[in-house]
Amino acid sequence: MLLPRITEFLGFVPLFQRLTSEERRGFASLVREQRYARGALIVRQGDPGDALFVVRSGQVKVAIVGEDGRELILDTLGQGDHFGELALIDGQPRSAHVVAMEPTVLLVLRRDEFRRQVEQMPRVAWALLEELSRRLRDADAKITGLVLLDVPGRVARLLLDRAEGEPPRVERAPTHEVIAQMIGASRETVSRAMKELQDAGLVRSERRTVHLLDREGLARRASPGAGARTAAR
Repeated sequence: MLLPRITEFLGFVPLFQRLTSEERRGFASLVREQRYARGALIVRQGDPGDALFVVRSGQVKVAIVGEDGRELILDTLGQGDHFGELALIDGQPRSAHVVAMEPTVLLVLRRDEFRRQVEQMPRVAWALLEELSRRLRDADAKITGLVLLDVPGRVARLLLDRAEGEPPRVERAPTHEVIAQMIGASRETVSRAMKELQDAGLVRSERRTVHLLDREGLARRASPGAGARTAAR
């Protein structure tokens, strides 16, 4: 029964969506399911890059640790997201740590097995290139935000990037501490930034959900120079 469920699940993963059910079944037959407790180290920076990981359930964070011991979270990933794509191409060591933020189930596909399948299904290779291109654009946008935006602007940009649905909202929003580690700020500064956005009527927080009340206004706040304009008023 596990194989049909994994085959169906891969249909919701962008990397495999273009494939037929039978082709996804071929990948599903190769994956191994691994479970991790909250806080478990899944991948260590510098480890051999020999597999692709798909999040079946739970949540993980991708992070690097500076020489001073500070942690910078590059991204958080949930159900249907995947990591380890670069290893599928170049086999180089892992560029970041990956840690389970809650009990997590991963599907693991070894590099050699993936490459054998891709040789028969070029559509997967094209989907992989599109995913890498998207992540490169996201990285460019994050770097731009860190350089040009103040903390409220960075928080606004993060919320916009993660919002889903209509009306837009961020389900299971990161804690202020996690947001701080993602945007290079302190938790206290992030808390003040969230209050500023709420006082301006741009967002509303409700437990683990952040509702985007004014998406256009939030986008303006996330544009370079917005902080200076706000201060000028």
